[in-house]
Amino acid sequence: MRFGRTEEMAQHLLRIRSRITTDFLHEKERVLEIGPGEAAFDKSKYDYIGINVSTRGNPQVLADGQRLPFRDAIMDAVIATEVIEHVRYPYKLLREIRRVTKSSGRVLLSTPNAATPVNRVAMAVFGLFPDDRNLHDGQDVGHIHFFTRRFLLEAVQAEGFAVEREWDCLLQMMPRLYIYDTALESLLRNHARLTVLELRPSAR
Repeated sequence: MRFGRTEEMAQHLLRIRSRITTDFLHEKERVLEIGPGEAAFDKSKYDYIGINVSTRGNPQVLADGQRLPFRDAIMDAVIATEVIEHVRYPYKLLREIRRVTKSSGRVLLSTPNAATPVNRVAMAVFGLFPDDRNLHDGQDVGHIHFFTRRFLLEAVQAEGFAVEREWDCLLQMMPRLYIYDTALESLLRNHARLTVLELRPSAR
């Protein structure tokens, strides 16, 4: 079993996201990334477009993921890692992603899991929801929705997606300690630090 400290978590999560994103993508695809900057990968291999509501992540297009400025069924792949928890209408974001994704396309979606053991204990014992100061700048994390794995799975199904694959992610079992690269991540997905899904549009 491998252990890490929370001080190292941000860099570890960046490596995990980069590995997953590279594994998810196929060369020469038309790729849309909403809210770029959470994963580092070689964008020159793809017909790549990054969009954001701000200049964070150096997007090519300034636009809102809840109102994408693209035609229907135009993208081979859409990436939205750690975005859905920041938008006002998460179901609208999912609806827009599905609209611009080809029927044969794929979506990489991830969000922090509100139901980690650390969060559960903090809420039950201290009445406090941890604000992840180790992962964000300042005390305002910018999250306006909090998803458990089950809530996210229900949301994507409701908006016309099928789960093609779910990646294992690290487990933060104690306030300053997490474990990773172990079979426990597959067994305890409801408690993982992130929920990371590959989605395909399902038939309606």
